[in-house]
Amino acid sequence: MRDFSIAVLLIIFTGISSYSQSASGNGSQDDIFSRLYENRPGTGKVTVVQDARLAEVLHEYIDINRQKNGIPCYWIRIYSGSGHDAREKAYQSKAKFLAKYEGIKDKVVYDNPNFKVYIGGYRVKSDALKLLKIVQQDFPSAFIVYDIIDFPDL
Repeated sequence: MRDFSIAVLLIIFTGISSYSQSASGNGSQDDIFSRLYENRPGTGKVTVVQDARLAEVLHEYIDINRQKNGIPCYWIRIYSGSGHDAREKAYQSKAKFLAKYEGIKDKVVYDNPNFKVYIGGYRVKSDALKLLKIVQQDFPSAFIVYDIIDFPDL
């Protein structure tokens, strides 16, 4: 039960941390927590009962995520190759994918000396695994790649 409570708190604080990173913009960790203690007309009263160590862990978690400077995501690489015709083969792989699967994000990247084709861009690995199982019929060498993408513009 204790592990479940900690997991729920981390999920909640992940949302709070991503909100505070995007909303405040000034890097103040205490901003979201100080709002809980503000007495504003028309709002309720919030009482936070927690061990002081939990606040320390939360602040550390927020710092770690802020240093990543992006959002973790999972891509599926369906092609990677080098050589004089690698670019053409990459775009052929992309076209083959788009002909069968619609509405899924894709990108072709040149990572010297390889051209790579990525699809997906999921926040949760289980979503990427579902797509991987489907596309492996057409792309048997496909595999999941972890990446950090930039924060979206708001």
